[in-house]
Amino acid sequence: MFPWEHAAVGYILVSLWARVTGRKLDGWAALAVLVGTQFPDLVDKPLAWSFGVLPSGISMAHSILVSVPFSIVVVAVARRYGATTVGVAFALGYLSHIPADLLYNGFFFGNYDVIRAFLWPLSHGSESSMGGFFAQTWFYLRRFVVFLRRPEAWILVAFELALLGSAVWLWLGDGAPGVGLLKRSVTGIRRGVTK
Repeated sequence: MFPWEHAAVGYILVSLWARVTGRKLDGWAALAVLVGTQFPDLVDKPLAWSFGVLPSGISMAHSILVSVPFSIVVVAVARRYGATTVGVAFALGYLSHIPADLLYNGFFFGNYDVIRAFLWPLSHGSESSMGGFFAQTWFYLRRFVVFLRRPEAWILVAFELALLGSAVWLWLGDGAPGVGLLKRSVTGIRRGVTK
């Protein structure tokens, strides 16, 4: 999945969780789900594609043997500091990444081999080539464009629109959490630069 798709899936789950539990999402929770949904790729892809430390861009941080205990620790630490919603938002975002990758790679690209990567280090999926981070990114972008030329690509486009539209609709319904945090951050940066 692409980053915006992971962000949408994670935000939908966190928004629904917040609604069911009666919690309000603030800017920190929105930021936490955004970071959580990207976390496995931010760890695995550079370590595999740029440094050759991992066998593939879907390995260690994508593993349920790593992600579940790590998420439990994040929630426990967040709860200790009175930020349970932020911890759960990160954990749900992170844990949503794994099944989303499996479904996306399997359904749209027929790659069910990726399931083995979710059991790293006991097993791992296909190895990524060592062409470097930008070469691998370019490979996946090209693969996506080639896929869009296929007649059945309309299914993916419809899926994308429904997924992104649902996430934006829920985000707006939640009061657009994160916008205030972003404005305060930009204002702080401007003040720091102009001093």
